[in-house]
Amino acid sequence: MHNLTRDNYFSIDADRKYMSVSQYKSFREEYGGCEAMAVAKLNGEYIQPPKEVFLEGSYVHSWNDGTQDEFKANNPDMYSSQGATKGQLKSTFKHCNKMIEVLESDPFALKALAGEKEIIFTAEMFGTQWKIMIDSYQPKLKILTDLKTLKDIEGKFWNKGSNSYENFIRHYGYDLQLSMYAEIERIANNRPSEDWFIPHMVVVTKQETPDHEVIYFDKEMIRSKLFEVEQFLPRVIQVKNGQAKPVRCEKCDYCRGTKKLKTAKHYSEFDIY
Repeated sequence: MHNLTRDNYFSIDADRKYMSVSQYKSFREEYGGCEAMAVAKLNGEYIQPPKEVFLEGSYVHSWNDGTQDEFKANNPDMYSSQGATKGQLKSTFKHCNKMIEVLESDPFALKALAGEKEIIFTAEMFGTQWKIMIDSYQPKLKILTDLKTLKDIEGKFWNKGSNSYENFIRHYGYDLQLSMYAEIERIANNRPSEDWFIPHMVVVTKQETPDHEVIYFDKEMIRSKLFEVEQFLPRVIQVKNGQAKPVRCEKCDYCRGTKKLKTAKHYSEFDIY
C-alpha cells in the first residue's frame, strides 16, 4: 500500500503498515485497550462489532465532511424503511440531528470546523510510520480541529492508576490524540520543531438539549503527551510486530470470548477494594 485514501484508511492493510492514535490506544490498558485484542484485529482474527455510539458519531461526522448521502447508503439500518417516516432517521437516532442543529446555529463552532475536510497525513515518528485523518484543517489560520460527540461534558471517570477522577478529555485520551495530530502534521509539512498548528476540539453532547464547546490545547500539553508516547511506544511496536507476546486483559469482548480456564479462584479474589 503506497497511498492512503478515505477508502483504505481504516483497512487492516493500512493498520498493519501504519501506527495511528486509535491503534496505539488499543494496545494501552490505561485507554481501555488490550494487547491481545489489538493483535487479533491486526491478524484479522477478530472484528469488533459496531456500537450504536460509533454510528452516532459517524453520522455527525458525515454532516461535517459533506458525505451524508454516502453515509445513508452505507448504514440503511439507521433509517426508517416504511410508512410516513420512510427515509428518515429512526427515533433512536433523531437526537443526532439535534446535535447538528446546535452546531449549525453557532457561528463560532462553525468557524472552528471550517476548512478542508478529512485530510490525511503520514509521517515517521519514534521509529515507526504514523497516519492521521484531520476532521477540519485550516492551514492559513494554523489550526486543526477534531469533532467529537459525547454523552455529556460534565462527566467524570475514575482512574485506578492515579486514584482520582478525571474528565472526558483525559479519560478518552483526546489530549494524546490532538497532540499526536499536531506533531504528525508538523513533520509531514516539514516545519521546525514545536512549530505546531493549534489543535482544537469541537464537542457536542447527546443530551435531550445538546451542549457544545470549542476546546483548544497548548504546547505544554503537546510536549507532555509526545513524551508519554515516546516512552510506551517501544512495547507497542514489539507486540505489534510479533517480537513480544501480547498480554490478555481478560476483560474485553475478545478476551471473554476466547477465555479458557486453567484453575479455580479463591472467593476472596472477588473482594472489592
